[in-house]
This record gives sequence, structure tokens and C-alpha cells, in this order.
Amino acid sequence: MTFDADLVGRWFDLLLEPHQAIGDSFTLAPTPAERQVLTEGLRVIGAAVGRSELPTPVPPPPEEPVAALLQRYLVGIATGIAGSRQAMGTMGPGTGFEGVAEIDRLSLVAGLIAGGAAVQISPDPGSTGTATEFPGAGLSARGAVDLARSAGTSAAELVVDGADLHAITSAAAATVLAEGPPDAANRNPRYRARALVGSVLMALQRSTAPAGASVRPPSCGAGPGENVGTELPAEVTFTMFLSQEVGARLAALIDGISDEVVVWSEGDRHYFHVHTRAAGEVIAEAYAVGSVFSLVIGGLD
Repeated sequence: MTFDADLVGRWFDLLLEPHQAIGDSFTLAPTPAERQVLTEGLRVIGAAVGRSELPTPVPPPPEEPVAALLQRYLVGIATGIAGSRQAMGTMGPGTGFEGVAEIDRLSLVAGLIAGGAAVQISPDPGSTGTATEFPGAGLSARGAVDLARSAGTSAAELVVDGADLHAITSAAAATVLAEGPPDAANRNPRYRARALVGSVLMALQRSTAPAGASVRPPSCGAGPGENVGTELPAEVTFTMFLSQEVGARLAALIDGISDEVVVWSEGDRHYFHVHTRAAGEVIAEAYAVGSVFSLVIGGLD
């Protein structure tokens, strides 16, 4: 596999096309400002890969703080890719950098590291904000910064062993699965930047995955990760061992997506009884908090 324009196109198709599910925890509907940043990211990263340069000028940062952080991350990735490809392309035969596969691996890792470094920079040099805050917005960006840096470090640990592109991108995506985004990412703007960085890394990993054998679609015609069935009123019951604070927070989250929630508590043991039309989301919220026991799902008349 070559790190080329086709791969970059597949990568950003997963981010820009709403029907391309990356995974339930990482699929966000981008705002108009975020979509514009992703479209520009496709352009600048494509140029970095194809021509070892950045198109100019880079648009000014969006007013939305999360979109501005996403822009810095993508431009940082592109800058690392372009700079490393320029350097390795001028070293010539006999220097150890003449192989296309090696240049691809090293430039990708350089881009991920540069992207992680870029999001540590305050978006407004004239502001009093720090590298881990969105100035004026009261939102923490620490999760997004840590996630981006950890992904670059994880990828760098593999490149010295000659790992291929998919292994490198899988290491970066594994950081997403281990460290974020949290369960509230789709709804709480505090975590949106972290979730978007996670989406970028998950889409990159998916775009390098080898093609699998063709699978006959189900009789309903649904695609991967797609459920075309009718809404199902469900009764969901389960038990969890949680602190009172965490149990109350989970009950409040579930209450927002359910018709009725009853919780019996005995110390740290909590019995949940839920009536909902979003059983899958209720269960996902529960598993995001901890281990679930005695899970039973039934239909409501």
C-alpha cells in the first residue's frame, strides 16, 4: 500500500460522508465550520503527499474554537508530511531513504507527531489562554492534545521496526480506543475536540485496512453498521457496581434518552429498569461507565 492521493481520498471520505460509519463511538456529524476544515484538510494533506508542499495561503482559523483546533491538527499533519518528504526526497541513492515504502512510513509518522505538536499551540497568541484551553470558551482541550500526542508516539514506536502503513495507523487508532473520546463526546461540547481528533485517527486506520472478501448483504439491504429496522420500544434491565455519584450521573444520562428510568440502590449495587426507544444507546452508555451484569432486553407492547 502506498501513501498517495487515493489513500488520502479514502481517509477523508470516511470523515466527510455521513453514511460512512467509522464506529458508533467516533461518528460525529461535523458542523458547517468543521466540515469546511475537513475539506481544507483533504486539500492540504493531499498536496503534502502528492507534491511534498503545502498550498498557500492557509485559511484563517475559524471562529468556532473546536474547528480551530481541528484545523491546527490537520495542518500540522500536512506540514510534517510535506517537510519530511522534502527532506528524504533530496537525500538521494545510498542514503537509506530512496525506498517509497520507507518514505511513506516515515512521513506519515512525522505528520502524526507534528499534528500532536501543533495542537499544543494557543489558537490566539494575543490571548491569555494556555495550550490546554480554548480562550474565551471555557472548554478544556487537554484531552485532544494528549490524544494527538499519544497517537504520534504510538506510531513512532512501530516505524523503526519497518511496520507497514496499516500497522502504524492501527497503533494510532488503538490510542483512540484506549484513551478517548469519552462516552459523552457526541453530546457534550467539552469533549468535541477530543472526539474529532479520534475520528480523524480512526478514519486514517480504516482507510489503510486491506480489502476484505465481499459479503452478501442482508435481505433488508443494510450496509455495514447500518440498521434500517423500525424503532423498537424496549424494556432494559441490568445491574452495575458503581459509586453513588457515578450511578446518579449514569441515571441522568439514560433519563435523557428514555421514557422511564427507575434505579434501586443497595450500597454500590445499582439495579436499573429502563423503558426506552433507544436500547442500543442506553446499553452503550452503561458499558462506557463500567461492567454490566444481568442485562436483559425485552419488547414493550
